Amino acid sequence: MGESPIDQFRLEQIKWKVYWRDSKNKWHFVEDITPEEDFEKQLITVDKDDLGIFWV
Repeated sequence: MGESPIDQFRLEQIKWKVYWRDSKNKWHFVEDITPEEDFEKQLITVDKDDLGIFWV
C-alpha cells in the first residue's frame, strides 16, 4: 500500500495556502483556510481539520 498526499502547502505572495487533492489527483485551494505567513499555523490547522477535509 503506497502513501498518498492528502494536502499541499504553497507559498504564494509571502503567505502559505493550503490545497486538497481530489480523486483525479487534481489540487484545489481550500478557500475556508485563510492564507497565513506562519507555516506552522497552517500545519496545525490541517492537523486539527475542523472542516473535515483531510481526516475522514
